[in-house]
Amino acid sequence: MKKTLVIALALVLALGIFSCRKKGEMPPPDPNIKLDTELLKDTTKIEFLDSVKFHFDTIVQDDKVEHNFRIKNVGDKNLIIARAYGSCGCTVPDYPKDPVKPGEIATIHVTFNSAGKLNEQNKSVTIVCNTSLRNEMLYLNGFVKAKN
Repeated sequence: MKKTLVIALALVLALGIFSCRKKGEMPPPDPNIKLDTELLKDTTKIEFLDSVKFHFDTIVQDDKVEHNFRIKNVGDKNLIIARAYGSCGCTVPDYPKDPVKPGEIATIHVTFNSAGKLNEQNKSVTIVCNTSLRNEMLYLNGFVKAKN
């Protein structure tokens, strides 16, 4: 069972590394947080209080869009976010580095930089954590128009 879990986790991580990545790589994990087998036994549940999707309408190229996604740990174990990363370098998440205790609400702040972007934009943020899914997803989309 443990071997199957480790193999499944490795496949999910490999898929995350090689899918939807443009220039750059997945950031290294925080050395202070390890998603090892012991931690994986202590899974918890997460609830997104608003939505996992944010639509920013139309912005002008070079503008930045910022949005806070509120999450709540609705499980009975601490929520540990090992890392969070955007689908490209233009989408940068800032996430809680300390465990989110059961019942607590936390914020994941995401900044999208539209420099060099035009037209419809669909970006995602992957949150690697100790939920049953292991990878929770957030989405941003909108339209970037050229400067006049």
